[in-house]
Amino acid sequence: MGVNEDFDAMLHDIGACGLYQIRQYTLVAFAIMFSAVSSIGFVFTAAIVPHRCLIGACGDESETSPFTPDWLSEAVPFKSNGQPESCLMFQSLNATICEFERNVQERCYSWVMDGPERTIQTEFSLMCPENEWKLALVGTLNNLGVLIGLPISGFISDRYGRKTALVIALVSAGIFGLLKTLATSYIFFVILEMMEPMFGGNIYGISFILALEMVTPKKRVVGNMVIVFAYAFGNALMGLIAWAARDWRVILWATNAPALLFVLYIWVLPESVRWLMSRGRLGDAKKVVEFAAKLNKADLDKESMKDWQNGQLDRVDTDATGKGDNLWSSLRQVTKSGVLLLRLALCSFCWASVTLVYYGLSLNSVSLGGTENKYLNFISTSLVEAPSYLITWQCMNRLGRRRTLCLTFVASGIACFVNPFVPDSK
Repeated sequence: MGVNEDFDAMLHDIGACGLYQIRQYTLVAFAIMFSAVSSIGFVFTAAIVPHRCLIGACGDESETSPFTPDWLSEAVPFKSNGQPESCLMFQSLNATICEFERNVQERCYSWVMDGPERTIQTEFSLMCPENEWKLALVGTLNNLGVLIGLPISGFISDRYGRKTALVIALVSAGIFGLLKTLATSYIFFVILEMMEPMFGGNIYGISFILALEMVTPKKRVVGNMVIVFAYAFGNALMGLIAWAARDWRVILWATNAPALLFVLYIWVLPESVRWLMSRGRLGDAKKVVEFAAKLNKADLDKESMKDWQNGQLDRVDTDATGKGDNLWSSLRQVTKSGVLLLRLALCSFCWASVTLVYYGLSLNSVSLGGTENKYLNFISTSLVEAPSYLITWQCMNRLGRRRTLCLTFVASGIACFVNPFVPDSK
């Protein structure tokens, strides 16, 4: 057997779920939770805060004045949903008397906010419906940053190691998140919003690899459960922080300052064993395996590691033809197989569909019906994922991957289709 096959067999000797795996998954879970917080934070930092015109003649003094005083219907037109217009008021007849010409509307340039929440909308005066696209653009640029950053992260991960790439991603995301609190303009903010995921957008992917490679194949479904649970709780934590802070700068400080501690992962998080082997660093890989066996109090078969030298060996990340197992050779292999090409196309379509629906529902969860507390809505939507993971786990064990995928797609599609027809409760 080669070293990779030796390692697969060795995982059983190390132990499928010992102290080492608990330690590894705990470290990775913190990274996953930060990944969730970092990727969805713009839901609150770029949220729309309900606002109306500030009318000094009627007693308004500042943006914190009462939002719905008794005289408001006499001074401001209302929308069909019962909310006051955000930037229109009736024409004032006297600057010092609360009297208005209700047949004439005019635009206002000072506002009263509905509650204590402060976002970049209130910071950079992005009021009125014509500026809402600027708030939506924040999320678009965040995802564009992810698209640009994934190849960069992949290169760093393959060249310098999974652990190195993860630490760079975590600390960089934290730094850019903190820099956003210093933004003095909308342009400055959205540039930093795009740069943050460019450097830290692949935290989940790298963490996933580091977590699953050190458990046996039969335990990887359970390992994946731990990861997705951590992501769901990270989203819920984001909602709790935003609920407590209600100020975009405080939210960014609270969620990103702790990320600077991830620099300690350089010393406490083991490198990927498979990556070390792919670089020919069998001596370093052997140290990680022995460390795992020591924590799990497992006895390793010395005979199985007789080829694991202490020194640096030639790289072994080449395929049987010696051409190298890189991106382009992998793509060439896929294009030569009709089955693999079809599977790649179908899986890519499914992944894109899931991402579209998942983030669409997450972003709109703040306006979920049933409660007016958008923070509670967001937290509930995040935590409701948890039981779905348990259901999916059992379905995969009993029905297989393909049937489970089809059933979950159909069930989700029906739920999304039926939702608009559900009457609002009165």
